Amino acid sequence: MIPALDLPACAATAWQATPDMALRALIAAGLTALAGWAGARRRFPGQRAFVALTLVMAAWTACSLIEHAAVAADCKGTVALLSWTVIMAQPPLYALFLYQYLHSEMHGGVWRTRWLLALPSAVLVALALANGWHGLFYGHGTRLSEPMFGLPRLRYDYEPLFYAAVTLGYAWLLAATVMVVRAWRDAQGLQRRQWTVFLLMMAVPLGANFAYIAFGVRLMGVDPTSTAFAFTLAGFAWLIRRNRLFAAVPLARRLLFEELPDPVLVLDAEGRIAEVNHAAQRLVPPPLLDQPLAQWPRFGPALARHVGAADTVIELAGPAAWFEVQHRVLGTPAQPLGALILMHDVSARHQAHAETVRTLAARELELDKATALQALLREQAMHDPLTGLLNRRALLERYGHETREAGVRLALVVLDLDHFKRINDTHGHPAGDAVLRDFAAALRSGLRAGDALFRLGGEEFALLLPGASAAQAAARVEGLRTIVGRWHLGQLGEAVTFSAGVAVGGEGPLESLLAAADEALYLAKRNGRNRTEVSTREAQTQ
Repeated sequence: MIPALDLPACAATAWQATPDMALRALIAAGLTALAGWAGARRRFPGQRAFVALTLVMAAWTACSLIEHAAVAADCKGTVALLSWTVIMAQPPLYALFLYQYLHSEMHGGVWRTRWLLALPSAVLVALALANGWHGLFYGHGTRLSEPMFGLPRLRYDYEPLFYAAVTLGYAWLLAATVMVVRAWRDAQGLQRRQWTVFLLMMAVPLGANFAYIAFGVRLMGVDPTSTAFAFTLAGFAWLIRRNRLFAAVPLARRLLFEELPDPVLVLDAEGRIAEVNHAAQRLVPPPLLDQPLAQWPRFGPALARHVGAADTVIELAGPAAWFEVQHRVLGTPAQPLGALILMHDVSARHQAHAETVRTLAARELELDKATALQALLREQAMHDPLTGLLNRRALLERYGHETREAGVRLALVVLDLDHFKRINDTHGHPAGDAVLRDFAAALRSGLRAGDALFRLGGEEFALLLPGASAAQAAARVEGLRTIVGRWHLGQLGEAVTFSAGVAVGGEGPLESLLAAADEALYLAKRNGRNRTEVSTREAQTQ
């Protein structure tokens, strides 16, 4: 037969008393009472998982009792399939309990984010309940065997899904065993003996289950696994009651608390200092137990202001010191038992940081000075010291900037003072310098937005007019000529005039445009000075 869910078969079956019925009923009742006892105890790590594990084991024991009490094979198979709902829940709960107890987790902790690990177990449970459709858990060979202890027993034909479920369960149990073995390996002396006893307790259900599956060993004709697990859980409860389960963990935590180099304070629910470690006791003056935190000299007021706040750094005076403070609530937010305060001295780091900030500020100041000096040198390199105008180098840079885009046209005007040598010879070079300065100021006063004025050297100047045609440039020069005529350049009694040459370009190099403007300038000189001429090259293109 292929076992399948058949609840009506259990309603119609006859029932029989088995030799182990009283024992299994006692175990199921004892496990249920154990779950109630564990749930009512003062909270301990893994408490919820332990209660759930105990109830699951009680349900497993009850299922085995019902299966063997039923006479009909269909009812036995139905109960066996239903048993997988608790059988597959037992190994993950077992591992979860051990993990939480070992790591002192009151709740699910990191396991909450790993609930997907239970999906394979859930899938196998669903497949077990659907065995009647596929027969991959228990196959056709499942049948009533010869009576054991005078009662018929159902002998199962194990199929691949059964072994898959057993393998998954063993994987969970192996993970739990590895956790305990690691703790045993790290323990010493008496603690290691305690872990050895615990490992032996864990080996009882594992050995019983292996003997049943591999060799068919039975207890009063039935699978001994659930009874062995019940024995182990009872041993757990005894150790929990005597506060000896995982004694290495509280001892290790106590040692860590005492030897931690950072000061640690434990506060009770009223904010009083309940306990301190050696590092906190070495602070001057040491904190007194049962006194409010705020009354601890020097440290207390600053710490009390930050209790309940996020991790922060407090600054203390006399002598100056900085502590990084971490605050954690003990218990639950709804029912806090107190608080844990960890103080980490970061004075050296803070002072190093302050020194780094000062060094960076000094370097930034030096960089600013260097930048300012560089800007000054650039300014000096780009300007004529006598007139303050931009020089030939600046003209080259400005020309490149204006002609960066293809197709841009501009006008270049070269201006030259007439008979400037005669001024120097007659009035002296200081008067000539004054004329140059006044000439530059007069031209600058007549510039429009976008125009740029340059001194090329001696009495020669250049005017860059972006977007201007030759005719527009010539007209603008004549406007400047009128302005210059109203100035008394150099406070001389005689009029000072200038000649100008205009060229238009923008596609070629600056030297070509300057050569064309110079050509027009020389033409203006030959034609009598005090006039403006346009480059003949440009005239041919207008």
